Amino acid sequence: MNEPKSIDDWLKLCRQHELTANAMVDSKEAASQAFFHAGLAVECALKAYIWQVERFNRWPDKTDRPELYGHNLRVLKDKAGIKIKTTDANAPCWHVVLQWNRNQGYDPKPMPRRVAKSMVESAFGDDGVVTWLRQSLKNDF
Repeated sequence: MNEPKSIDDWLKLCRQHELTANAMVDSKEAASQAFFHAGLAVECALKAYIWQVERFNRWPDKTDRPELYGHNLRVLKDKAGIKIKTTDANAPCWHVVLQWNRNQGYDPKPMPRRVAKSMVESAFGDDGVVTWLRQSLKNDF
């Protein structure tokens, strides 16, 4: 399996998941997949951020850093050293995206579009988590 070899690779994957989420979010049948792909985009953006914070020159092996191979957004946020205050403009968005679980992508039941739209907006909106992570990568490093 190929894996991302740079921050840009993680951000390219993030963008692919963003496009997929936006394409599916208004579909009654595919709203749950929009939710799923928005979560994957957040995961990829967090991994890009971790790469920069940790100053990796390559992504570590799973045996060295197994926690980076998981899909728990809370764990990845913590590994990135990101602290969210309730007064932060994007705190509500973090609250929404941190509810994501990769296993939700395998649930065949339909998801209300409003739930998927909330996730997509919380990931990619003006105060969205991915938006913030991308901006932080540009400004902070």
